[in-house]
Formats: sequence, structure tokens, C-alpha cells
Amino acid sequence: MRELTVLMLAHVLGDYYFQPEKLAVRKSRSLLWVLLHAAVYAAACALSLLLLGGGYVIAAAIAAGSHLVIDIVKQAILNSLAKKDVLTIRGERAAFAVDQALHILIAFAAAYLVNSRFGSVTPPYMTHIGAAFGFDAYRALTYIVMGLAVMKPANVFIRRMLVTEKPDEDPQMGERRRAGKYIGGLERLLTVALLALGQYGSIAIVFTAKSIARFRQLDDREFAEYYIFGTLLSIVTAVGVFMLMRLFGAY
Repeated sequence: MRELTVLMLAHVLGDYYFQPEKLAVRKSRSLLWVLLHAAVYAAACALSLLLLGGGYVIAAAIAAGSHLVIDIVKQAILNSLAKKDVLTIRGERAAFAVDQALHILIAFAAAYLVNSRFGSVTPPYMTHIGAAFGFDAYRALTYIVMGLAVMKPANVFIRRMLVTEKPDEDPQMGERRRAGKYIGGLERLLTVALLALGQYGSIAIVFTAKSIARFRQLDDREFAEYYIFGTLLSIVTAVGVFMLMRLFGAY
């Protein structure tokens, strides 16, 4: 569905690339920051209207409105738990997972509703772009969404999921984490590219090369378990993003 592709583009931009880390932290301090983030997200949804016409405006409105409600409710629950001193790292992780699942499910529902009732209306310039370059512009957009999703959003997701598993930090851990973030993003990007090309066996080479580079560190059992868990989660995330957009996007 073209609608899902465009909604997912608005989501990854509005919820990740247009949300600095400082804003994400400040949302827990004041409702004003939650509203500011919701406004930025709504702006991303509004910009996505340029990519699709017809009833898509309804889908964009549903995505923006539900995002505001979900974020307000989530933050209210987290703040309430924090005041009672019962908020845990696992609780924050669960809240993040539920929050993202709800946003994606609502995107599915909104896309299906609009597609089934109104169909897709392609703006003339999108047709011209496809004709000029000889490919479906929305399929190209699906690849762009995949690439964006496996970078910063996937890094945030994996970091949240591994927050209770990471080994004790040493003074150089900050530099290693930054390097690992870029390496992880590039390996997922390469994985998605290989999946799109049907080169499934080549994916193993990517992770073999990464393991060779980490060979000495794997003597540390705690690090080895963390590394294996993180690597498998990275693979699953990349494959999950590809399958989601391959089956339901404008692929």
C-alpha cells in the first residue's frame, strides 16, 4: 500500500530524525515538550501529504492525532510511576515497545482504511518522476523508508532492548558505543540491500566479517553473550523492516 509507505516515512522522520535526544529526555519533565514533539510529528505528516493525494489526508490526520494521544498517555503513566518510585528500566523499555507497536498498528489501520475506501491518488509530479527515471516512484520511496528505518530508529530500538544486558562499561566504552552504532546501522543497511537483491547467502559474510573484527573480545563471556544477542537482534530488526515493507508497502 502506498499509504503505508508514506505513513511509515512520516513516522521514522517525525519520531526519530526530527526528534533530538534532548527533546526525548525533556518530554518527561513537562507536557509542553510532549506537545512540541507532537507538533513536529504532525508537521512530518503534513509534509507527507505532498506525496499522496485523495483520502490520504485522513490517514495523516489519524496518525498525527493518535500520536499525540499515545504520547500524552504514555508520559503520564511513566511520570506517575516515577513519582511513586516504582519506575524501572524494564518498565521504560516496555513502554517504549508498546508505544512503537501502537504507532505502527495505527499506521496499518489508517492505511488500510484509506486504501479500501478512497484508493490511491498519485500527484502528477510523482508520476513524472517515475516516468523520467523509469521506475515506480513509490517503490523507490519504500527503499528509502527501509534505509531510514534500519539506521537511527533501529539503533534506538536495539539500545532500548539491550539496556539491561550490556556489560560493565570501561573508560573507552563511549567511543566503542559510537563506533558500534555506525557499524550496526551500516550492517543492517547492507542486509536490507542484499535481501532486496535476493543475495541471502551473502548476508552471512557481513556478520562473519564483523565477528572476526571482534574475535579477541569474544574471550570475555559477558561481552560475547551481549554481542551475540545484539547481533541477532540487529539481524531480526533488518529482516523485520524488509518484510514489513516488502509485504505491505509499495514494493
